[in-house]
Amino acid sequence: MTGISLNLPEDLSNSLADLAKTNGQSVNYLAVDVVRDYIEHERTLTAQFELAVEEVDQGIFATDDQVAAMRARRWSRSTG
Repeated sequence: MTGISLNLPEDLSNSLADLAKTNGQSVNYLAVDVVRDYIEHERTLTAQFELAVEEVDQGIFATDDQVAAMRARRWSRSTG
């Protein structure tokens, strides 16, 4: 494993320490877990963007009905 040094604002450092303590984990373990999750999230998001660009390049677009259905689902979740 490679070590790094990270300077965090005091409030973030305290929150990390509190959460680690609450979960019975070390700060290091929790920080590694958070970084791993973030990297996976960003990789997934990048892959989705790349796929969307490929679809646009191929002329594949959502229909008006598909967009309306997505908006309806989005608004029903945010208001529910």
